Amino acid sequence: MIWRFKIHWSVLLLSLREIAAKSKQKGRRGRLLTIKEIKRIKKRGYQAERDLVKKLREAGFKSARIPVSAPSGEPLPDVFATKGKCIVAFEVKSPSAERAYFSRDQIKKLFDFLNMFEVYTTKIAVICAKFPYKWVFKQVDRIDDYSIHKDEKSNIRLDAIK
Repeated sequence: MIWRFKIHWSVLLLSLREIAAKSKQKGRRGRLLTIKEIKRIKKRGYQAERDLVKKLREAGFKSARIPVSAPSGEPLPDVFATKGKCIVAFEVKSPSAERAYFSRDQIKKLFDFLNMFEVYTTKIAVICAKFPYKWVFKQVDRIDDYSIHKDEKSNIRLDAIK
């Protein structure tokens, strides 16, 4: 069997850089991001997630980072951790600006993830931001849009979770 595809000639002439430039990924100032900028932003986020896992393990949690490279409909947090009868789901941001934003959809995914685990008596949803010189953790109790400013104080301490 012979497969035949019709491919427009303009598709063959595009490089990956040109395809990325045509994408809808825009930066804070409304301009298109370069591939280098996108990679730098993602790397900063991945590093923050790895740092959080390390921090949680040092505090006595069993923790794991869930690497999801593309937005998905599955209710998966960036990081989750367990300690005794407690499970904690984290949404992690590492902004270069003064504020980190968390959408309602991201918060809903945290709660959907936690609701899958009936065994745990304590379920905690946490949003956190790693700013250049400090972490800020916020426990959330309802689905809504949230933001964390770099001058805010955490409303939950990892070492206080039992």
